[in-house]
Amino acid sequence: MDPLFELGLLIKAGQRDFERRANEAMRPLGLTGAQADAITVIGQAGPLSLKELGELLIAEAGHPSRLVDRLVDAGLVERRPAEDDRRRIVLSLTARGRRLEKRIQAAREEQLELGHALIGERDLEPALELLRDLAQFSPYEELINRRRELYEGQRARTG
Repeated sequence: MDPLFELGLLIKAGQRDFERRANEAMRPLGLTGAQADAITVIGQAGPLSLKELGELLIAEAGHPSRLVDRLVDAGLVERRPAEDDRRRIVLSLTARGRRLEKRIQAAREEQLELGHALIGERDLEPALELLRDLAQFSPYEELINRRRELYEGQRARTG
């Protein structure tokens, strides 16, 4: 098999397995992996517009309106006019959504611990370097950089 083709297959298989595991981890919380991701992003970056949320979610291809509708209906996210422009609607977590965000983070930490156990002492930096280099040729490079910044900002705030 061509090594580049195999790399593509391995990335795709890994991504599918990652999504399956994320969905399984969030099921006890009554969420899908995509819903948990949206709650996390709104918690990290909110308040933000629907468009801004779409720019931070890969799974929703820039149009997370149905996903947000379900989160609003569940009482986890609220829509309200932006303070600086009443015509613009922003999303933020409700008190219930903030409590659930903490449980999402705990479930994700468990998943990361499992991943670290599976990987062991392997150095991920060469793989990350390759994938970051490849990402520069995709429409997702900026999204990934922004998500890294949000994650690092949250870690700095929570210690």
